[in-house]
Amino acid sequence: MSPTDQYPHLVIANVEPWGHARPVCAFAAKVALVRDVQVTLFTSPAVYERIVKEVGRAFGPQDADRLQLIRIVALDNVVEGVVNFLEKMKAEIERYIAALVDTYQQLLDKKPITCFATKTEFAPAAVPTMLVFDFMIGSLMDAVRSLPNNKAKLVGFCSGMVSFLHLSFAPAERGGRANFKEKIIKEAERSKRHVFDVADDMYHDFTDEVVQIPGFPKMYHWEFDPQETRIMTKGFFGSIWMSLFDTMEKADGLILTSPEVYESAGIADTREWLAEKGRSVWAIGPIISSPSSEQAVKGEQAQSQNAPEVMKFLDDTMAKHGENSLLYISFGSAFWPSEPEKLEAFIDVVIERKIPFIMSHGSPLAQLTDTFKAKVQESGLGLLSSWSPQQTILTHKALGWFVSHCGHNSSLEAVSSGTPLICWPFHADQPANAVNLTENHNVAYELLEVRTGPHGLKPIYRTGKAPTGTVEAIRTEAHDVLAKAFGEDGARKRANVKKLQAKIQAAASKGGSGEVDLGRLLDTVIV
Repeated sequence: MSPTDQYPHLVIANVEPWGHARPVCAFAAKVALVRDVQVTLFTSPAVYERIVKEVGRAFGPQDADRLQLIRIVALDNVVEGVVNFLEKMKAEIERYIAALVDTYQQLLDKKPITCFATKTEFAPAAVPTMLVFDFMIGSLMDAVRSLPNNKAKLVGFCSGMVSFLHLSFAPAERGGRANFKEKIIKEAERSKRHVFDVADDMYHDFTDEVVQIPGFPKMYHWEFDPQETRIMTKGFFGSIWMSLFDTMEKADGLILTSPEVYESAGIADTREWLAEKGRSVWAIGPIISSPSSEQAVKGEQAQSQNAPEVMKFLDDTMAKHGENSLLYISFGSAFWPSEPEKLEAFIDVVIERKIPFIMSHGSPLAQLTDTFKAKVQESGLGLLSSWSPQQTILTHKALGWFVSHCGHNSSLEAVSSGTPLICWPFHADQPANAVNLTENHNVAYELLEVRTGPHGLKPIYRTGKAPTGTVEAIRTEAHDVLAKAFGEDGARKRANVKKLQAKIQAAASKGGSGEVDLGRLLDTVIV
């Protein structure tokens, strides 16, 4: 089945962070597998090869013709001469959006487009009927809407937790903090400063305000910043936050990666809120390439040079220690503890308790000392991996618990695979995911003493206590949590996550909420 201009055309604008990019890949694949829709997926050169492999995971030999419906196109966002990490990232996003708008105009003009990474030229296709964009780049909407002949619906792809987005962007009468934008604009006008700079300062002003996400216990506002992350966020999040406001206020609709059962109250309230403006919400989760299929496993392992070593370690652990014996530790592709001694204290306890573990360190901030590496090596219990086949690990019988930063995609991958978690959240929706997993679903523990930064050691509303954050307190908490996790209490949480997994699988089945919403979404593409 070759791409042809007789099929409706869906365009997707991706971003680089893997927790955002991976679910988009699964979405693109699912669209091509269930409908005759041509998909053009825009990405950046830095992740192009990984995107190609990730999309291909969903297609077996019997689906080869459906894969031909997807065109993966890298856009030129290369920035040279910029050394500062945040400045480079901002410049790359700006260049990516500009290249996307230019290339999208070529699609509207039914002209060929060229992949920057491979120099492959793609033939003209049908004029797009929908543009799906990552919710962090909502700033592109005004430029796209101003293009001649554009009639496509512009839909935000929300790979984050919608309950957190509801808190951050819903009107005050719905319990949200949308008046935050008004405050930003007023202060920018008063101070004559750029709105992004004002937004950045105000975003990082976490307060003692008591807030409540639909379906959640009350929390202090500062609890959404439990770790020192300003090296990654300060000077950058102002523009991102204003772009998120654009998405939540202007998009024709929102695609949610959550299944309804995961955050039902937040999804329901968001549907009501956007319906008032005539905008749609599609909760199409779970959208994860089947981790048990042969092509999905091979495709994921092809993305990690450590995969053979990881698989051997998993199999050896299974043979030596048995089922549910291993810890998998990963803080995603971006975040990393700012105080290494706290992570090392936790690992010391893991080794003392003779628990086998795999620790992934894919963040550019991860700097492992030779002493630490030697300690892990000498223990005979641990494996350090720069990039790990996470979904494969999560479905291996040896795995017991996932120590996670609770990024939304990692959280959904865990519960979708029936894996309980030990939460170590850093920022934004991660603390909300941790609360959802521990308090609402009872499938996880949260480490509290590992908190750092200006807000991490402040009181936690639901406990009434403040962490001390000392290395000794971390050791004590780690011993307590790990003893529970590998005991009767942990067994109850494992049973709970298996029940949640079954409900999530039902959402993806025929007639399930995710399958129905995906159908509704694609019906709007075929116009």
